[in-house]
Amino acid sequence: MSLFVGLMSGTSMDGIDAALVDVSTHALIAGITCPYSDKAKQCLVAALKESMPGPAVISQLNTLLGREFADATNKLLKMTNVSLKDVVAIGSHGQTICHDATADIPYTVQLGCAHTIAELTGITVVADFRTRDLVIGGQGAPFAPLYHQAMFGGSDLPLAIVNIGGIANVTFLSQTAPVSGYDIGPGNCLMDNWILKHQGLAFDADGQWAMSGKVIEPLLKKLLADPYFESLPPKSLGKEYFSSKAFTNLLQGDYGAEDVQATLLALSATTIANDIKKSMLPLKQVMICGGGVHNTALIEAIQFQLPKIKIESTKTLGIDPDFLEAMMFAWLAERAINKIPVDFKSITGAKHLAIFGAIYAGGIDW
Repeated sequence: MSLFVGLMSGTSMDGIDAALVDVSTHALIAGITCPYSDKAKQCLVAALKESMPGPAVISQLNTLLGREFADATNKLLKMTNVSLKDVVAIGSHGQTICHDATADIPYTVQLGCAHTIAELTGITVVADFRTRDLVIGGQGAPFAPLYHQAMFGGSDLPLAIVNIGGIANVTFLSQTAPVSGYDIGPGNCLMDNWILKHQGLAFDADGQWAMSGKVIEPLLKKLLADPYFESLPPKSLGKEYFSSKAFTNLLQGDYGAEDVQATLLALSATTIANDIKKSMLPLKQVMICGGGVHNTALIEAIQFQLPKIKIESTKTLGIDPDFLEAMMFAWLAERAINKIPVDFKSITGAKHLAIFGAIYAGGIDW
C-alpha cells in the first residue's frame, strides 16, 4: 500500500475535494468535500473582482487557502483513522485564480500555500504542477487525460471521458492513438454565476431553474460563435475567459433570467456534444465525472444530442465521479516524489517529458 492524499479545488471554487488514495492500486480509500469558510470565499470573490489585486492581497489569500487545504487533509485523516506518518505525500493542485497559456508570457496561478499545508499537516507536499508544463511549451492543462488513461485504459475502448467542473474538459482513449484531451469550454461556471447573481444560490440543483426557462436560440448562436470553440487543440482556458466584457455583454439583452439559464445550460451541453461528434473515434460510450454529473438536466441535454452514444457516470465503473481529479493529484505527487517523468506531449503540447510539481518538506515533529 502506498498512501497519498490528493487535494483539488476546481474552477467552481465551492470548496476542497480531499482524497486518500492507495496509488499502487488506484484505490480511493476515502474522500471528503470541505466547503470553503465564509472568510475564504469572501476573500476569493473580492480578489477576483479586482482587475489587479495587490501582492499583499494575493499573499494573504494564498496563506488563508493553505490553511483550508491543510484543514481538509487533517479532517480526512481523522475520519479514516490514518496516521500522518502513513501518508507519503500530499498532491495539492491549489485554487486557480487565473490561467492563460496563449499570453505573450504564458501564466497560471494557483493559490493554497504549500509551505502552510506542509507545516500544518506534517506531511510532504507536492504542488505547483501546471507551471512546468507552460515552461516546456504546454498549455498547462488539462492534466486529467493522462490519469484517465491510467484509470480507464483497460476498459472497452474507444472511450471518451468528460470532466464537467467549472470548465469542461474531454479525454479520448483508443487502442490505436495516443491519449488526447483538452478544455472544451464552460461546464458549470456560467450557470453557477448566473444563478448566484439572480437567486443567490451557489448552483442550479439538478438544472431545475434552467428547465423552467426556454432556450434563447439567437443568444445561443452568438455564444457558440466564440472563436475558442473552433480553435484546434491543444488548448486550455480559465473561467475568467468567460468574464470578459465582450462575452458578458451578450447576456445583457431583454431576456428572462430563467431563459438565460436555460441557454447557458444548452451552451455547455452543445459544446460538449459537438466535440464528441468531432472525434474520429467510433464512440459508443461517454463517461462523465465532476460536479456536472449531478446536473440531471445537463446530462439529459447531452444525451439528447448524442442519441447513439451511451452517457454514463464513471460511478458505473466503480470510480467516484466527485473525487477523480483529487485522486489524480495524489498520483502526480507519487510521480514527483519518485522522480518519474510524465508525458503530456499529446495532451497539452508539451515539448518533452518532465517531472511535474515542486516538493515542500513536511513540518518537523517536535
